[in-house]
Amino acid sequence: MSAPAGSAPGWVVVATEDDPARAEWSGAAREVNVAEPRFVPWSDVLGSEAEFQSGDVVFAERLYPCVPDNPVGGQRARYADLEAALHHLDAAVAKAGATSATPAEPTLLALDRAKRDAFLRQSGVPVLELSDIAEAGNNILRPRFAGSDDWSMETWRTRLFRHRTRTGVEVWRAPATGGGNRQELAQVAALLADDGIHAVSDLHRVHLNTAFYDFRFAVLDGKVTHAAGLPRDEVVLREWYGGRRLEIDAFLKRFGMERWERLVALAERAATYFPGIRSLGVDLIMDNEKAEFVFDVDPFGASLPGIRGGLPSAGEPQDADGGPLSVRAAVLRALSAGS
Repeated sequence: MSAPAGSAPGWVVVATEDDPARAEWSGAAREVNVAEPRFVPWSDVLGSEAEFQSGDVVFAERLYPCVPDNPVGGQRARYADLEAALHHLDAAVAKAGATSATPAEPTLLALDRAKRDAFLRQSGVPVLELSDIAEAGNNILRPRFAGSDDWSMETWRTRLFRHRTRTGVEVWRAPATGGGNRQELAQVAALLADDGIHAVSDLHRVHLNTAFYDFRFAVLDGKVTHAAGLPRDEVVLREWYGGRRLEIDAFLKRFGMERWERLVALAERAATYFPGIRSLGVDLIMDNEKAEFVFDVDPFGASLPGIRGGLPSAGEPQDADGGPLSVRAAVLRALSAGS
């Protein structure tokens, strides 16, 4: 599918027709009063019908954005599909003289957690140590390949359970109140072995406002622009946050600005190992003392809304009226400014 006649080079988003990210990008364009990105479906890319222009900046969204919650599994196959699609996209972008904001190699590295954690550990970036999967009841189980149906199993609450069907046994998500014992976790791990699964050391996570939290940072062009607490003791929808960032206020009150700045620096440092990706989501996990680790890296960014006073930083993106910008709006404003 060709670009509209006479259209100027700009930003392009490659996404499936039903991806909700399309509406989010369009809303972001309205936030900063710029033309919305040109959307190219993945089907055009895979069919070698997509055309890009010299000077375009091309963002890729997930190839499978709406994978059903149940059953869990199939990450390895979806990763392989995305690997082929991203390399196909890279070739089309390079041929046109455009620039990819989600280049294949660093994107795939971020989505292969086992390879990514080994790479970061070797580079001196703090990540949780690997554990014996047989002792997974005392640790955190994670799928090797990150996907839109991402999950984890914690020490005292399993997010997954075995479900017997007419064709065998599948792994399903557990309810928010679901529990599980070590034997159940081991059985789930065995069922998911083909997709790749690993265990990492558990950590007594930082406790704020009666909940245990990790923190998610949006890193745009190497700088943290947004942050939000991610409560780990409940099932949380991906990228959904609302209200003022009370957990950040609580963190600053308890631990002070120096430790907060250390978190920001770690998120920005982690982002440097994924060159070419303009907008990253970086999750950090930390204890109640002084230890911090990189827990996850999302090459598709952190879709956080703008919340006034949410990030204690002078660099927080704002619109012309001083209002906070969402992450995607900040991305489009940076592009329109030519940065």
